[in-house]
Amino acid sequence: MRIDECHQCHRPFSVSEMGGKMPGTKESEDITCPHCGWTKTERSNGFFKTHALSQEHESEWLEARK
Repeated sequence: MRIDECHQCHRPFSVSEMGGKMPGTKESEDITCPHCGWTKTERSNGFFKTHALSQEHESEWLEARK
């Protein structure tokens, strides 16, 4: 799991890459912000699952960026 920042609403969200362990089968997969629906694409041989952070974790992440 990693934390990405949305390029549209600038809020953080978690991204997990699921499934697909087959080498050489990467395809473009969408990563969608759970807050505003903005989408970016990355290559993966699985798929991406996103979740909003809890209010506490979002506040901690924003504080750490200062």
